[in-house]
This record gives sequence, C-alpha cells and structure tokens, in this order.
Amino acid sequence: MRTAVLFLFLLFAIFVVACDHGLSPEATDVDPGFGGTLTVTGDWPPADSVRDFRVVAFRNYPPEDILSEVINGSAVFSDELPYGEDRIEYAIQDESLEGSFAYIVVAQNFGEDPFQDWRAVGVYTLTGDVNAPSAVDLGSGTFFTPVDITVNFYDLPPQPF
Repeated sequence: MRTAVLFLFLLFAIFVVACDHGLSPEATDVDPGFGGTLTVTGDWPPADSVRDFRVVAFRNYPPEDILSEVINGSAVFSDELPYGEDRIEYAIQDESLEGSFAYIVVAQNFGEDPFQDWRAVGVYTLTGDVNAPSAVDLGSGTFFTPVDITVNFYDLPPQPF
C-alpha cells in the first residue's frame, strides 16, 4: 500500500513538472494581424489607373487621410496586391500588431499623386452595408480571419478621405 501511494505521488510530481503551462494553447510562429480574401466583382479599370492597390486598416473611423494616418501610426497596410485577379488572398501581420482597427478598406491609388490620389474601392463589413464598416479587434496579439472584402471599382463605397 505504501509503495502504491509513493508511486502515485511520484507520478503526480512528474505530471506537475511536465505541465508547467497548464492547459494553455501551444505557442505558434504566426505573427498577430488579420487576413482574408478580396473578391473583385465586375471589371477591373485600365491598368494605368491602378497604380497601387492595398488593404489599409485604420484605428480611427472616419480616418483623417491615408498619408497622415500611416505617418502617425494609426494605420497599417498590406503589401501591394496583384492587378487583374478576381480573388486575392492577403494578410497584414507584424509581431507588434495589437489592438482594434475600426475601418478596413481596399484602397486604390488611381492618379499621378501618390500622396493624394487614393480612393476606397471596398470596405470590410459583416452586414454587407458599406456605410456600416466592421471593426477587427486583435486584442493583445492574435491573428484574426477571415476579413473578407468585396471590391467593385465602379460602385464605390462612401469616400472617407
């Protein structure tokens, strides 16, 4: 009997030492952020009118303008997205990304001025109403998906900038 108690105690001690993190999820190498799929409905405009094409996430809604929001750290953006595809996968990730983003859009630079000639061509919204954008809350560093956005170059959402 004493041997059985000693064995159970030893087994319990090994279990406690081996489970130093309890039932916490396994650590992953995925940086925090968000991502999803862009679905382009309708035709693309001529290639020379899509000089730059990105997903931009603003902490504030409505944003002041793209440039000042990016400069002051209130906005983050994706890499440049490809021209001409109907479905585009994207992600915005960074090891220090956290908190809430109130307004997420697909932005098109359409003109000569890379600082001014931008317009929203799609808005992240869970309801389908582009007048009611949806927020994404990353908390203290999670990866949130899907943040899917429909893009229509010829039926633009309200322009905030």
